Amino acid sequence: MNKKIITLLVIFTMLFWAVNFHMAKIALEYYSPMAVAAIRFFFGVLILFPIMWVQYKSPKLPTKFSKTDWWNIFLTGFFGFFLTIYFFNKGLTTTSAINSSLIIATSTILTAILAFLWMGKKLVKLQWLAILISFLGVAIILVKGNLAQLLDLKIAEGDFYILMMAIVFSLSQVIIEKNLSHVDSIVTTSFASLIALVLFILSSLPELISTEVPTDFAFWGSILFMGILGTGVAYAFFYKGVVVLGATKSSLYMNLIPLFTVLTAFPFGEIVTPIQLVGGGVIIFGLLIFGWSRRKKTALLSEDRSIVPLPVRGQTDDMN
Repeated sequence: MNKKIITLLVIFTMLFWAVNFHMAKIALEYYSPMAVAAIRFFFGVLILFPIMWVQYKSPKLPTKFSKTDWWNIFLTGFFGFFLTIYFFNKGLTTTSAINSSLIIATSTILTAILAFLWMGKKLVKLQWLAILISFLGVAIILVKGNLAQLLDLKIAEGDFYILMMAIVFSLSQVIIEKNLSHVDSIVTTSFASLIALVLFILSSLPELISTEVPTDFAFWGSILFMGILGTGVAYAFFYKGVVVLGATKSSLYMNLIPLFTVLTAFPFGEIVTPIQLVGGGVIIFGLLIFGWSRRKKTALLSEDRSIVPLPVRGQTDDMN
């Protein structure tokens, strides 16, 4: 499979994740955040494990990990899937899909900050400037253009939950990079999803038992989309892109999520406001600066490593 096809698959992944915002809002009209997540991940796990079996060409699961690895896989499932999707669903009950996608777009930068604090990864001045610009864009969206509200901490509940989602999702990425880089990504994703599914079922079991499951086509259509395409297929496509294209290039395509969310807003009855356009533009501008500065930093490091120091004249004479 050539890189052009892989790139196309990664772009489709961003489209699936963008539509997830709209689909989640539909499902949440019928069921609670925990119950929606439980059913979604049930279908996601049904897709991910067969993909893992096909990749390993064996029905036997790769489970020979150390206790530390299993603990970090659990943390990934807890922060990266369980808490992330809980905050995602909880936030979408009271905020718009467009707001959510714009706030979550900052997860790339939040990951860099956490990596700086936890792993000591240095950031250049231009990257810190990009972080400030992106956070300004988030602030514009959170307070609907009235920045004075930041002093009173007047932030909508739904937007707060989405911001928490971005933080815990970023934390999970640092856990993976720091402690699970030696484990195949599809394996980490599959088992972390299974852990999240168990946690969602345990959390929503009373409701699942006592409440009748909705039978509406809109509910099941949104659930099947999120579970099959938005979870199972999307993660498989994305991590295939990470392997072929590299993590840095693949993650940059996540900047397409807000764009796709806006482009798909009209059929779902979402209205794009001027404040969202301004705040989103500021966020994306900051992300582009951050991505460019990261590539420039990588290029400079590569040049430094390629330079071979020449001996000075005195050293040459001594050698002769």
